[in-house]
Amino acid sequence: MSRWYGIVLISWVCAGLVGCATYPQNPPLAKYEPGAGYRFNNLRSPNNSDRLFVILSFSGGGTRAAALSYGVMEKLRDTRITWEGRTRRLLDEVDMISSVSGGSFTAAYYGLFGDRLFDKFEKDFLYKNIQGELVGLLWSPVNWFRLASPSFGRIDLASELYDREVFDGKTFADLLRRGRPFVLLNATDMSMGAQFTFEQEQFDPLCSDLGGVSVARAVAASSDFPVAFTPLTLNNYAGDCNFREPAWVDQGMKDSQSNPERYNRARIARSYLDSKERPYLHLLDGGISDNIGLRGPLEALRSNDPDWSLLNKINNGEIKKLVVITVDAKTSPPVKFDESSSPPDLKDVLETIATVPMQNYSFDTVELLREEFERWAKARQSYAGCESILHQKCPQQTMPFPPPPQLGLYRIDVGFDQIEDDQQRRYFQSMATSFHLPKRQVDDLRRVAGQLLDQSADFQQLTADLR
Repeated sequence: MSRWYGIVLISWVCAGLVGCATYPQNPPLAKYEPGAGYRFNNLRSPNNSDRLFVILSFSGGGTRAAALSYGVMEKLRDTRITWEGRTRRLLDEVDMISSVSGGSFTAAYYGLFGDRLFDKFEKDFLYKNIQGELVGLLWSPVNWFRLASPSFGRIDLASELYDREVFDGKTFADLLRRGRPFVLLNATDMSMGAQFTFEQEQFDPLCSDLGGVSVARAVAASSDFPVAFTPLTLNNYAGDCNFREPAWVDQGMKDSQSNPERYNRARIARSYLDSKERPYLHLLDGGISDNIGLRGPLEALRSNDPDWSLLNKINNGEIKKLVVITVDAKTSPPVKFDESSSPPDLKDVLETIATVPMQNYSFDTVELLREEFERWAKARQSYAGCESILHQKCPQQTMPFPPPPQLGLYRIDVGFDQIEDDQQRRYFQSMATSFHLPKRQVDDLRRVAGQLLDQSADFQQLTADLR
């Protein structure tokens, strides 16, 4: 009895200590420096030119998404190109990877470790039962005490596991030292319902130093599926670092009628400046706001506002060929509840709420990218047509304005919808969304990724142009 009493007493003491404990979040920024930190312009690229600009976007979908995006990376590694007189791998020309949820594991691992991805990622993540390890941690009595703390949740437990087992304790300072590609790990701001990207430009209004944040924590936020995990919390130190709001935010706040999309971005950006109203931020899975990981690059392609505006680079003639490869691990499992007059149960309702809006929003994003590419192509055609008419009527006259930039555009989609064989397509579209898949399914996903790239007309055109 005395022994049992001692165990209970120690347990209560531990619970009390843990309840008062604080856990590392995001460190404050001593002084705002607009040119410092993890930004695109600060990433070394000695062997990578902007003239061939390659963007990858990796969707959510647990291990399924990680394996499909990994298969794309393997294919890019094995694809040889010749650019500006040099023969190299297409993978070496990747400038940016934007990802959410499961795709963020592949993106972050490659950003930190480069070609180690092809040596150790299978063992460190793809073939590992991460989901089983997470469940085991939840059943550990030691973690019950920690989870009793109001400042420590299930997502913090997951972040520690990823940090220890997958990312070797690396931070964004390590990611900065590695150089390109620019890895954008995307989560969702729970209050605003907006995309929250782990880059220093996003952390500046919070007066927080992203360099001190672990990459595992960002990946955990990006894959923070609602209900399964608790939201990931960040501290807001706004007002403590002499932050100066970018000029576009004030301009955007006046654009509610003329440019509502820009107005909404400005409204969200300004919301972070009030640390009294918002002393904390709570983040959820990036798929809630963009399950394809494409919104950030699309905004940079259409706007001058971001630090790394692609529109500026294109208009300045810095980009000659723009390649966007979207890797979408979206599934379409058979729906059974429409076969019954009984209302769907709670499980079906939650799954529908969590996935269907994501998929619809991702479809809209891909369509916006297609329309943007078409707009660039039509601008060149219109200019050429006007120039031809002018030369016919006035041979000595030149066009009164410069032509749109000469830009090679390649939009490449990798997704199960592109699989032609019905049986094979249903096989991939029925795979589970979890952090553990059988090895055979992982290998099949890797294999089909390369096949889908090979059958893409734009990928064929790209490799022919760079041969």
